[in-house]
Order: sequence, then C-alpha cells, then structure tokens
Amino acid sequence: MQAEDIGYLKEKFSKYKKDFLTLNFTAIEQHLIRRTRFLIHYEPPSIISYFFESAVLNSIDWMPGLLGALARNILYRPVISKIGLLAFIERRVVIKAASSIELGKRTMLHEGVYLNGWHKNSKICLKERAYLDRNVTVTVHENGYIEIGKLTYIGPATCIAGPGPVKIGNYCLISSNCGIYGNNHVFSDPNALVRKQGFTCLGITIGDDCWLGTGVKVLDGVTIGQGSVIGANAVVTKDIPPYSVAVGVPARVISKRGKDEVIDPNKLVETNGSVEASIMEPNG
Repeated sequence: MQAEDIGYLKEKFSKYKKDFLTLNFTAIEQHLIRRTRFLIHYEPPSIISYFFESAVLNSIDWMPGLLGALARNILYRPVISKIGLLAFIERRVVIKAASSIELGKRTMLHEGVYLNGWHKNSKICLKERAYLDRNVTVTVHENGYIEIGKLTYIGPATCIAGPGPVKIGNYCLISSNCGIYGNNHVFSDPNALVRKQGFTCLGITIGDDCWLGTGVKVLDGVTIGQGSVIGANAVVTKDIPPYSVAVGVPARVISKRGKDEVIDPNKLVETNGSVEASIMEPNG
C-alpha cells in the first residue's frame, strides 16, 4: 500500500472516530449512505428507510399472477410515492428509491422491469395506463426527472436514463431495444479520462403520438416533434420537426406525414442546427 493511500485512510478514520466520540449519528449515517450507494445503486434518505423499503418490496415479490399484482398494488403503497387504482406490477419487478416513483392509474409493469428513482430529489412519473414491457430499464439520477405519458408503450429491453429531464408524451410507441439517454459525456480532452471530463444534461422531449422503431437511439438535447416516426436502428442526434419520418445514422427526415411529398435524402441540408430538405414530387 502506498504512502498516500495510508494517509487517506488515516484521515477518513480520524473523521469517523470524531463522529463516534461526539455521537454525531446523522453524520455517521450520511457517511454510510455515501459509501454504500454504489453497492445498493441508489441513495436512500436514511438507513431506516432503506431497510423498510427493502422489506416491503421483497415481501411479496415472489407472488405470481393476478393475486400477486393486486397484493403489490396495496402493500407497496407505504413506500412508493403514488400508486394509482389498478396499477399492475408483475413479480420480479425491481424498484429502488420507491419514494421518488409515481405510478398512474392502470399502469402496467411487466416482469423484469427496473425502476430506479436514485434520490429523494428525483422523480420517475408514469402517467395513466403507461405500459412497460419486459426488462425495460428506467433510471433517473440526482435532481433528475423522467416522465412517460398516458397510454404510452415502452417495448422490451428499452433503456431510458439520465440526469437531464426526459419527457415522453402521450400515446407513443417505443419499440424494443431503444435507448433514450438524457445526458452525454464530454470528451474534448484526449489527455484526460472521459469519465473525468463531466457531462451535459440538456434533456430529451418526445412529443405525443410518436413511433420509434426497434433499436432507435435518442441522444441528449433532442426534441422529437409530435406525430413523428423514426425508422429502426436510427440514431437521433438533432431535433426532428413534427409529423416527420426520419431514418438513418444520424437520423434524417425523408418525408412528412399526411402530405403527398417525398424528401430526397440526397438533398438534405443542415440549417441552424436543424434538418431541412428539398421536396420533390412523388414520381419525381
């Protein structure tokens, strides 16, 4: 062990010793929470709340079928911030920082869903009849906010995450294996580790009635306008206007919904950070 490591340990030990001798239990608890948050994958308000939440959420996680879902709707209420009427939680759903999570009426959480509210100052909000299919991951970080709108479907193995605010509108269809990330790492300095250079948190907004095909990735700072359709495996790096059809890497608008116009993908131009295009006749 190097000398600087020994010095670091001595400094930490002296701090903990001082807290114990002065019976500063609040400081001790904060130390424990800070040191264990990367093991339990969130930061609970207190040690007591962590054990209480764990006991409640694990008590009937094993119970299958409709009876289990109804029991969880009732028994999870002391720890989850809000559970609407007939919210359906299947077994083996993982919920962390439950006090930061709101489930609207008739929301559906399939087996394998992972919800992590992370911190008391964060929030995950699922509106009425939001539907999360198998193995969906929704993770917010400190001071973050994620909202999934009314009657919106999230397909299997999709990941929604980020400190930046992420808002998905009503009536959306998000297909399987999508990634919606409300943050981005800074990597401008090649001489420094990427993880040490910080990150941006601009946020993501997806308007009502959008359809994202399988494997679509949406990056930080993007707004997808209402009624837009994004083709499978596209990577959305810039704003998409309402009622657009966009495909490719990076995603480009190739047509507009509801119009007898076709956009020539070879004539796409970029203006003021947004995508514009020349229009040609359908048979042109």
